[in-house]
Amino acid sequence: MTLVTSRIEPGVVQFRLSSWAGRTVGYDVSAYLLDGVLVDTGFPNAGDEFLEAVMSAGPRGVVVTHCHEDHAGNVPALAALGLPIHMHPRCEASLRARPYIGAYRRAVWGRMTPLATPIVDFDPAPLQLIPAPGHTEDHLIVWDAERAILASGDLFLGVRVRVAHLHESPRDVVRSLRIAAALEPRLLLDPHRGPLENATALLHAKIAWMEETMGTIEALAASGCGEREIQQRVLGREALVGWASFGEYSKRAFVRTVLRERSGG
Repeated sequence: MTLVTSRIEPGVVQFRLSSWAGRTVGYDVSAYLLDGVLVDTGFPNAGDEFLEAVMSAGPRGVVVTHCHEDHAGNVPALAALGLPIHMHPRCEASLRARPYIGAYRRAVWGRMTPLATPIVDFDPAPLQLIPAPGHTEDHLIVWDAERAILASGDLFLGVRVRVAHLHESPRDVVRSLRIAAALEPRLLLDPHRGPLENATALLHAKIAWMEETMGTIEALAASGCGEREIQQRVLGREALVGWASFGEYSKRAFVRTVLRERSGG
């Protein structure tokens, strides 16, 4: 595991984490210390080095944006250390249940141990927690209104993200993006892209791309095109992660989720 700690600006620290397996496929993830609050906890294979760095920073609490293991992976360890933690109730239920994850996710991030320790909640004020479902139902974003900084979890990820999980809701993602853009953030703390300036413009660009792309997918389906043809015409050939995940996180899944919502399924 590799840990790089960077001071982004006063009151903002980035913990960038990667494993050899993640670096092989181009994935890393960042947790952030924002106004003394740790936003997300890295992946289960992050190890003692990350926990030591976090505890040395002395956070007043932890906010978990959603239940995926690259964001919530060290919740059990941090809870056992006595840190107060805030998360969506569905996130906590998922961490306690420890649901199955695919082999590709276990290889890159590792599999969490079940959350068994009671959670001590806390109020992260003046930071605001805003529900932002779509990527997952339990998804939260963290807003620092005083400095116009948004810790976005997996809401953004990039303007033209052509893959999706089968459980995602693209329409909800767009609605959540509109809520985020209305805040007019200047800085976006993205866990996979790092700190991003011109945050409001990036959010609007993603909204525009998603709406145009979803509209094209729906129009092609209405004309009689099948999923495979739509994927190739709109999103291109399947990505490596699509094959590795057996379609669970893929371009085909993006098409399928759009058409599922179109049909009301």
